[in-house]
Amino acid sequence: MPVARLSDLDERGRAVVDVGGTPVALVRVAGELFALQDTCPHRGGPLSQGDVEGYLLHCPLHAWPFDVRSGVCPSNAGARIRIYAVRVVGEEIQVAPISGSVSAP
Repeated sequence: MPVARLSDLDERGRAVVDVGGTPVALVRVAGELFALQDTCPHRGGPLSQGDVEGYLLHCPLHAWPFDVRSGVCPSNAGARIRIYAVRVVGEEIQVAPISGSVSAP
């Protein structure tokens, strides 16, 4: 599903798009583009505004880390976010869901 264009990414390589009524964060890490649920399952923080350390995106509210490749939160067993497959065709960014989300413990 087409969701944005590369030119829609901000200076940090990020954007938030709507996918079927769900806010999805587009995040560039190490030159690669990832798409993931923008809402942290812990307290609802906007993950797109969090800091990146390696492949971990930290929630800006309570610093829960989520791996942008898998959606797994390595410090909180069972917590994960939905991730999406990303494909760039020319300038168009396309996404498709590839995993479900699990509520925070």
